Amino acid sequence: MPSSPSQTYLLAAQKRLAAIRKQIPALTAIGEEIAAHMLAGGNLFAPRIATWFPSEFGGRAGGLMGLKASTYEPTSKHDVAYFALPDPRFWKPGEDAEFQRIVKSKASIFIVGAPDELPREYRARVSAFTGGAPADLGTHRFEILAPLTTFRNLEQFVRMWITCGEMIAACTRGGRMPTVYMSVWLEGALARNQSFLHHNNLREPWPTPFFHDAIYIPSLAPGRVAAEFLDELAKIHQALLGQTDRLAAAARWMAQARRAKHTIYAVAVGHSHPEILELKRTPSYPIQWAHSVSDLNKAVPATLKKDDVALHLGYSPVDLKDVAKIVNRGVKFIYTTPFGRPATLKDHPNLLWLDLPWRPADQTVDIPGYSARILPMSSSSHSLAYNAILAEFAQQMNWQ
Repeated sequence: MPSSPSQTYLLAAQKRLAAIRKQIPALTAIGEEIAAHMLAGGNLFAPRIATWFPSEFGGRAGGLMGLKASTYEPTSKHDVAYFALPDPRFWKPGEDAEFQRIVKSKASIFIVGAPDELPREYRARVSAFTGGAPADLGTHRFEILAPLTTFRNLEQFVRMWITCGEMIAACTRGGRMPTVYMSVWLEGALARNQSFLHHNNLREPWPTPFFHDAIYIPSLAPGRVAAEFLDELAKIHQALLGQTDRLAAAARWMAQARRAKHTIYAVAVGHSHPEILELKRTPSYPIQWAHSVSDLNKAVPATLKKDDVALHLGYSPVDLKDVAKIVNRGVKFIYTTPFGRPATLKDHPNLLWLDLPWRPADQTVDIPGYSARILPMSSSSHSLAYNAILAEFAQQMNWQ
């Protein structure tokens, strides 16, 4: 039996991920349908409907370089609009101008989510839904947020990326390889990425093509990318299950700070937080979220003082001097990066290290013969870790 709130959350998440694994054939079929549009000359874009989605899907290590802008105006049925929906309990599609633009356009629409998240009159307009967890599935409550800890965000990340990965794989079976970003944290990546720009001195912008002009990648079997992504996520999940004591300790720091009216400050160095939390609905949310930044001098502001708590789900290698400056001034620092804890990082009563071993540079699935792995893992692993901590925090605060 689960012995802690974080373990309860993680074991429930494990069941959700197992269910997604069984649905790989359906997600592969969606990826193949999108790929068919791309191979027919279509364009792929992520309209700004769920506000977090364009940043999560675009400009990502392991993600697609040749996307059109979110504001792209489709010109044929082969143009694909790929997006998630805001929380259906609060979102009104009839009043969303961007959503109305898309449904009235020529684009083929693919939605990360379940059909019942969209009013019936719009469902026939959608080519496919990836499925996902209901918005009201989770634990605890804080003001209007019920649940406070959720499975929906995790499933949005996982389903959106493995569907994209299966689309990439389907393109290889069609003889083409989409252009994929290499993380700028890897040596030579900036020059490599820029080399794919179609540059001339006649006009701007200088686009990156969706497909490489001339490159051969052996065909990737259906389901292979999705399975490898889920295998890597399972390793992270198991690592978190082995650290429930640390997750509870992090939550104790947060609960103590909350009761003493200290600040709890969070940064997840990815592309989705805090937008995916939709915090505008809850101005008094108990955690102060800032936008993504790797530099700890900026991510943990100087205004934080003794017994404030800073949570930093990082991206870059550890800077020992920056960590020392934070903990020595009395800030309780909960920290992780995929590069791992350096052997030279000393223990400190104000430092709590989490092991969150997604692959450094945030690229997950190996593609034989290609220079970069595909699909970022940071958003999925951050969602698992944050919700597990949040479950402990809510329990300690008696938010039922």
